[in-house]
Amino acid sequence: MKKHIKLLTISSVLALTTWGAVSFAHSEHFTKNTRSAEQSYDFRTSTMSIYKWYLSPMGAMVKGKTEFNAKAFAQYAAGLEAIATINLLEGFPKESGEDHVDDSDAKEKIWSHWEDFETKYKNLQQEAKKLVATTKTGKEADIKAQFKKTAGACAACHKEYKTK
Repeated sequence: MKKHIKLLTISSVLALTTWGAVSFAHSEHFTKNTRSAEQSYDFRTSTMSIYKWYLSPMGAMVKGKTEFNAKAFAQYAAGLEAIATINLLEGFPKESGEDHVDDSDAKEKIWSHWEDFETKYKNLQQEAKKLVATTKTGKEADIKAQFKKTAGACAACHKEYKTK
């Protein structure tokens, strides 16, 4: 029972946070770049840490490092889909890459290839949605195959646009 309440609480907080972020992102105030390069870096790295929070246990199940648990996998996939609705692209204003922020792994190439970067990110969002839909089938092989596509979409940006 405690586990169920904890998951419900986490899901509620995540849903409200996502709603608030999306609402704020569309506000007139946000269209003005009022954030520093460091704040943008913090936003995107924090968001990516949440991606990792959900991707890591699913990856462990897919690789056989932990037992596959369809229910837990579906919950992780739902969390990943929810966090992927946040517009991570807002965390990449010009002059927030490796040449401008000390700890940044973002290659300057992002801004000269913005359309490709944006397409890759949107692909991740779509693959995360497909992953949630696939978990509803309960078919382990299909779930694992879709996870690999989702993780591959995530890796596509890193391979092309991340220095480390």
